Amino acid sequence: MNALEKYELEELAENEIKEKEAWRIFDLGGADWALRKISALKKKNAENKAFADQERERLANWEEQENASNLDTINYFEMKLGEYLLQLRNDDPKAKVKTPHGTVSTRKKPDSWEYSETAIEELKQSGLSEFINTKITETVKKADFKKAVQVTENGDVVTQDGEILKSVKVVPQGFDVVVKEAN
Repeated sequence: MNALEKYELEELAENEIKEKEAWRIFDLGGADWALRKISALKKKNAENKAFADQERERLANWEEQENASNLDTINYFEMKLGEYLLQLRNDDPKAKVKTPHGTVSTRKKPDSWEYSETAIEELKQSGLSEFINTKITETVKKADFKKAVQVTENGDVVTQDGEILKSVKVVPQGFDVVVKEAN
């Protein structure tokens, strides 16, 4: 903002309009005066926004730095709580840590189903074509397929006829440790 624009704002502050409803523009000079005030006020608003944006960025950087350190410590404590829970699970497979300040438990991750490139052909050969999507390209109708087959302990997929499909394998994903603090 230049000196002339500062003067326009100072003049506006000094001669603040007492009765806005009664004030009117009567000539070109008055219109020019109002336009100068509008221009100066818009520039002041732009400066305010630029300053506020700069401060928001500075605060966001500060917050990010502070929280990064805290998140590292939180992750460390959660890892130690998970180790403790797994130690308890050696004696009791359903053990859970529960205190007035929160709980530590596990949540089973869904198993991962891996389909090889030959899965479509093997399903066709096994008479399981109803589990193949053929809209654009052939894909396995995974949700329906999972309901129609059995999975062995070692991850093999077995059809209702007892045939083991070599092109589909189920990989257990284990558990996630869940730490919930009390509210």
